[in-house]
Amino acid sequence: MRRLRFFGPMVELSRLQREVNRLFSLFVESNNPVVSPASAWDPSVDVVDDGERIRVLFELPGVEAADVKVSIRGRVVTVRGTKRGKTRPREGIRFFCMERYFGSFVKSVALPRPVNSRQAKTRLSRGLLEVVLPRVPDLREKEHDIPVKTEEEG
Repeated sequence: MRRLRFFGPMVELSRLQREVNRLFSLFVESNNPVVSPASAWDPSVDVVDDGERIRVLFELPGVEAADVKVSIRGRVVTVRGTKRGKTRPREGIRFFCMERYFGSFVKSVALPRPVNSRQAKTRLSRGLLEVVLPRVPDLREKEHDIPVKTEEEG
């Protein structure tokens, strides 16, 4: 007599779980270092508006000024760079945990107001990149009184 095979969502989920467990075991037991994906590190950012200028502060610990590029297009500030690692995998060395990220990164931030990008200034000190951008006055925000003249006043 022929045996019946049952197919259903629970059977498939069970099979998938076994396969994931098998792959995870292979990965853990291998000598491959645990490396974060390229998008694992995203610099923290603060955007501060004091009325005259907008300051964008990027946390870039361990990044050298020569490895950073800042660009502005419209109302978007973009920081690109490379965080270079001082620890290099060597023969016989095995990482059990590696949470620090090394490699390239990109972070873009939309600004809340128009700025004068030609007068932008940057400074990197103690792992904090400060981008200072003078605000462009937004005439739509201010209320202006317009005097009413008569025909005689011209």
